[in-house]
Amino acid sequence: MKIKEILKALSSVVLKVNCDEEMEFDYISSNSKDIKENSLFICRKGFNFDSHKLVDDISEKGAKVFVVEEEIKDYPYILVVDSRIAESIISDVFFNKPYEKLITFGVTGTNGKTTTVHLFHHIMHELGIKGSISGTVMNDIMGDKFYHHNTTPGAIEITKNMYKTVRENGKYYAMEVSSHALSQYRVESIKYDIVGITNITRDHLDFHQTFENYKKAKLHILNLLKPNGVAVINHELLKDIPNKNTKIITFGIDNDSDYVIHEINSNWSGIYFRLETPYGEKKVASQLLGDFNAFNITLVIAALSEIGYDIDEVISSISTFRGVDGRLEVISEAKKLGIEIIIDFAHTPDALEKVILSLRKITKGRIITVFGAGGQSDIGKRPIMGKIVSKYSDISIITTDDPRGEDPEEIIKDIEMGIVPGSLSLSIIDRKEAIDTAITLANRGDVILIAGRGHEPYQVFNENYKVPFKDRDVTIDIIYKKINKGEKTFK
Repeated sequence: MKIKEILKALSSVVLKVNCDEEMEFDYISSNSKDIKENSLFICRKGFNFDSHKLVDDISEKGAKVFVVEEEIKDYPYILVVDSRIAESIISDVFFNKPYEKLITFGVTGTNGKTTTVHLFHHIMHELGIKGSISGTVMNDIMGDKFYHHNTTPGAIEITKNMYKTVRENGKYYAMEVSSHALSQYRVESIKYDIVGITNITRDHLDFHQTFENYKKAKLHILNLLKPNGVAVINHELLKDIPNKNTKIITFGIDNDSDYVIHEINSNWSGIYFRLETPYGEKKVASQLLGDFNAFNITLVIAALSEIGYDIDEVISSISTFRGVDGRLEVISEAKKLGIEIIIDFAHTPDALEKVILSLRKITKGRIITVFGAGGQSDIGKRPIMGKIVSKYSDISIITTDDPRGEDPEEIIKDIEMGIVPGSLSLSIIDRKEAIDTAITLANRGDVILIAGRGHEPYQVFNENYKVPFKDRDVTIDIIYKKINKGEKTFK
């Protein structure tokens, strides 16, 4: 591709061109570890890293021309106002707008993104349609499965994944879209057939500063619809939509919703509810736990129905979906101890409240919650989390999540500030010991909720130190050790 082919698209952000417009390049990258010969490299300034300072090394690896936010010496460059916007535009041109050849489904929201996207992916496969997904737990690009540390990767990787999907005859691309990605222009050039918004509650205020900024970032996804696209949103958010020209479909328990959820029934086998739709009243059965999952399920039903899929076939496919790693995941081995153990990613006040109240509906015994809060994140939510967990749980055990450079003891102290006076609460800094203690305290019929980390395979203490720690694996190991030692002998 020639430089002049991208300059036209970049016209609104280019400040200076210091290279031959006839120059050709074969590869694009913004990752200094991913460079090939004859590359165009996009320099970015991050919070802890600035690739402008590495242009010599990057050039030696094969970069031929640079897109920069500040002028550099000795190398051809294109100076732009914002390299993140430029990356999105360049990706769009280089990969020839692959989203135009796909059904694109982007989901944002504080909670529920992962389950919603994976359910969409499951249903499409059940209907015999191949495609790809990207998100927090897993990326599945036409069968190539891998984990990415960001919920939403950078613009180049997203567009490359879409391009691969098109090349391998995939028909759709479903993705989680984080508020960070929307703020940092990672998806700015992508256009969606469907956008879904699950809910918007407090999170990431360390990055967005205010809840209004956070909400604005989430709602920006509505600006990324294709001309005939549709937005499927929680009815509670309708009042916040600035542009009513968008086709909006709502879901919720409000009778004014387009898809109205009625009579959610829960047990340990799943949830069952009645759904009032534009296509008549339907009955929905799912293996997923938690009343709140009725909302995630309904979002997907509405999304697929509104773009032409048969609603009865969609609903039928839901019953075979077994859920997502680390999202209200039942540890079946715990039944050997006469108790239930649930692993969940809940790490916000709203998510914790919804999960605990959902478990309360189906629990005969006590609820023991093991939780913490991540470091380098919204400090203000910590005491709120402590208040909610201690209010709705019978026993709260505060422990370490991912400190990410913060002192774990200080994080625990922040949480303790919100603990309801008189409630039964313990603070145990070592997460494995905290889980072990919860299992020791549990009686027959009790439920243990281990919250905050879900699927995550490592506990991150700082940039240079992380240890293998997956809540499910650690929990199962503790269970079997207790059984073998005879510490738990429920029959």
